[in-house]
Amino acid sequence: MAIRILASDLDGTLLNEESRISAETEEAVKRAQRAGVRFVAVTGRAWSTAYPIFREAEIEVDYVLLNGAEFRASSGEIIYQEAIEKNLAEKIMNYLSDAGIDFEVNTDKGDFSTNTKVCQTALEIRNFAQLWNQEARILKIFSFSDEKLLIDQVKKHFKGWQGISVTSSAVWNAEITAVDAEKGKMLKRAAEFYGVPKDEVMVFGDGENDETMFREFCHSRAVKNAVPVIRRLAEKVIASNQKNGVAKEINQILGGLQDGIF
Repeated sequence: MAIRILASDLDGTLLNEESRISAETEEAVKRAQRAGVRFVAVTGRAWSTAYPIFREAEIEVDYVLLNGAEFRASSGEIIYQEAIEKNLAEKIMNYLSDAGIDFEVNTDKGDFSTNTKVCQTALEIRNFAQLWNQEARILKIFSFSDEKLLIDQVKKHFKGWQGISVTSSAVWNAEITAVDAEKGKMLKRAAEFYGVPKDEVMVFGDGENDETMFREFCHSRAVKNAVPVIRRLAEKVIASNQKNGVAKEINQILGGLQDGIF
């Protein structure tokens, strides 16, 4: 069996504790690409914060961004995009604002936040009208708080709402996208775009927002530091991100490919 696409989450999975690509991981990804294996970064990050990481490492990859709201080629060209319906986005932002919960809004016109000290690459939201006046497409609403109870409240409030998907990458955030904007769904579309069957895709992850990938694809690898549900769903648990687990697994896979046994 051949693996033609390697798809990895970034924070807590591919990236080290400094949120960078280690030298070992850089070489493993490049080695896979030289062997003809496509690499896809699958992340909750936007293009503006994901692309610079790979540019620094001088690696060209494809991207599933914003938890599945976008699929972009390595050039940045948008291939697929899923936006939250305007009326839903407005209700979500009004609720968060009334509850006193900070959030970032990722749009096709840029990123905006109620707290630019935390979201340093975003522009400040002065009022919601600035988004509607720009006719911005809302791709993801990222709410965050130091108070876990507030985040639990957000998840509970929006649970079961039609037209949206709610997930999390850490206990201090809740991430809201369109219902079809999930990592697993968009990665499946990306694989179909390249004509690659699902059983020739391998995914790597650590967080709750990776769950749809682990349910969609049979070849899955959870880093040791992954949350329990991801470890349970994984075909295999590998070393942690701090131990370059993804790099080590890629090298093992490539050895199997060369030996004709994987």
